[in-house]
Amino acid sequence: MNLPEDTISLIVSRLVQTANRELPQDVETALLAAREREESQTGRLMLDIIVENASLARQTDLPICQDTGIDVVFVQMGQELKIEGDLVSAINEGIAQGTREGCLRCSVCDPITRKNTGDNTPAVVHVEPVAGDSLEISVLPKGCGSENMSAMVMLPPSAGEDGIVRAVANQVLKAGPNPCPPGIIGIGIGGTMEKAALLAKKALLRPVGLRNSRDDLAELEDRIFARINGLRIGPLGLGGSVTSLGVVVEAYPCHIASLPVAINIQCHAARHCTAKWRGGSWVMCQGSGVIPPPFSTKRPMPFAQGVVRIELPLSKSAIRDLRAGDWVLLNGVVYTGRDQTHRRLVEMLDRGDPLPVDLCGQLIYYVGPSPAPPGRPVGSAGPTTSYRMDAYTPRVLAEGVLATMGKGRRSSEVKAALKKHGAVYFATTGGAGAYLASCIESCELIAFPELGPEALYRMKVKDFPAIVINDITGADFYEIAIKQHKI
Repeated sequence: MNLPEDTISLIVSRLVQTANRELPQDVETALLAAREREESQTGRLMLDIIVENASLARQTDLPICQDTGIDVVFVQMGQELKIEGDLVSAINEGIAQGTREGCLRCSVCDPITRKNTGDNTPAVVHVEPVAGDSLEISVLPKGCGSENMSAMVMLPPSAGEDGIVRAVANQVLKAGPNPCPPGIIGIGIGGTMEKAALLAKKALLRPVGLRNSRDDLAELEDRIFARINGLRIGPLGLGGSVTSLGVVVEAYPCHIASLPVAINIQCHAARHCTAKWRGGSWVMCQGSGVIPPPFSTKRPMPFAQGVVRIELPLSKSAIRDLRAGDWVLLNGVVYTGRDQTHRRLVEMLDRGDPLPVDLCGQLIYYVGPSPAPPGRPVGSAGPTTSYRMDAYTPRVLAEGVLATMGKGRRSSEVKAALKKHGAVYFATTGGAGAYLASCIESCELIAFPELGPEALYRMKVKDFPAIVINDITGADFYEIAIKQHKI
């Protein structure tokens, strides 16, 4: 059987758009179950927002998360099937087309020059030959807040199962809030370094709750799952009983002298979609079944008692009494700034050049929004991981910035600079880009357009929810919350 190249491109375009807008039903079901067993009020609120975000993404066609990832594509290709053209080229054309048509963010760049490729290609493609004339393509958009927290360890065989459990738990603890928990932990054991990493990534395609068919590996999954949730990191790292939605382990024979273990952490926006070509037609599915119709579990958003409304730009008096753990609703103007914008601003300061905006009293939001669909001011606009801006933050605080906002922990140097300059650090809900976009009334490009999603934008926000992580006293709510929820 022959399959034209453009047929593959078309289905890949559909896959990448669907994956970014439709949270698999098994993941959403796991999130709802997690909400019911979560002991922390803040954790339950975070899970409410996450589930509502998935519903909004379906209704609005916005991406679930603004980080629409680097696309990892798994292909099982029948040996009797003939592709009329080049398979990988067809996949990349589909990725580019789906990214463009779906208003998805272009996040792929050269590793050295950091120049964006402009269409989110190339994808990372893995092809496995199988018997017959079928074709199965799975697209897994992998955001890098979670990918950056993944790890590969080469354990000695003597480490055994206990060593594997410790290695995974230590990596999850080290990752903390950065990968937007509760997520899924893919673990590859055995083979070689690259085989274990591939197993860990491919494991993320398995439906949440489906245990390994090997009893010993299923028991290992249970052990690791209990150990991770016992860390009490909680939803978005704000403390609680649910740190993971599931653990999936895949194994492969290895050398007698080796025990490779790969840990691939996936965020709560565990997106993927599969298409199967059989008998002359495509069937698309997610997780264990055909894509279900949208369903909403909308709940009211009962923000914590004593929520503080903050007007932007800021004054020192407005943040003086804020304390770690306080919820705020932000109203007014924020400026965006990711890695490359911060680098540009600091270089301009070093040269003595005037900045494109006056930073005094401003809040810098670490976000790279997805493109705005027609009729909307902005695409999905959730936070990126804040530690990447740590090298620049003390400098911009010295220029008068009074608040930064993102997700995840800050360095001791940044916390000291916040205290020195009387500034605060807010976190907002990672992976909830569609929900947070509903709180943005306008978005205007201000500087560095060549940086694409990393450019400097001015946003006007209304009742934008955030929580104080680091206040002017030096307190850290991530540390406080985990201690509060330790058993």
